[in-house]
Order: sequence, then structure tokens, then C-alpha cells
Amino acid sequence: MFDVDLSCAKCGNHISQLPFQPNSDRPVYCADCNRAYRDSNRGSGGGRSGGGFSRGPRQMFDVNVDCAGCGAKITQLPFQPTGDKPVYCRDCMQARRNG
Repeated sequence: MFDVDLSCAKCGNHISQLPFQPNSDRPVYCADCNRAYRDSNRGSGGGRSGGGFSRGPRQMFDVNVDCAGCGAKITQLPFQPTGDKPVYCRDCMQARRNG
């Protein structure tokens, strides 16, 4: 914990300890304001997947490229390839991740 002498940017309450070293370019909020913010944003579609949040459907891009691993035709990707990196099909990408 870091000892500080700050005021909450939202409610103005005094903050004497934080679990991180604050820097001057970001506002600091007390535990109550942080908790209220997190609670109000639960289930609103933002945040991490797997934690009860949903991003909605992922944008897919129609492409016509060959897999750099096996040569299979790839017709859709979750990103627009730029041509400067190899593109792999789902099976080859999984094999590369698993080493």
C-alpha cells in the first residue's frame, strides 16, 4: 500500500492509502466511488470477456488468402490482414500456440 494525501476526484473524500502509486496524469477515486462505478457498468457490454461481460458479435472481414502454414483458403478473419505478416487458419494458429 502507498501512503498518500489525496482527495477523490468524484466525491472529494480524503484518500490516505492506495494499492498503487498514483501519477499526476490520471484522476484518483476512493474505494466507494470505484465500487459504484464498477457496479453501474456490470453487464453493460463493456469490459473483459469471461467475467460476465459481453462484447457482442465480433466483426469479421471477408478475405481471400491462403494459410501460411497449410495453404488452405481462408475466407473470413476477425481482423483485416495488412500483408506484412503471415496469416494462419484456425487449426494452424492453434497448433502454433500449443507449441
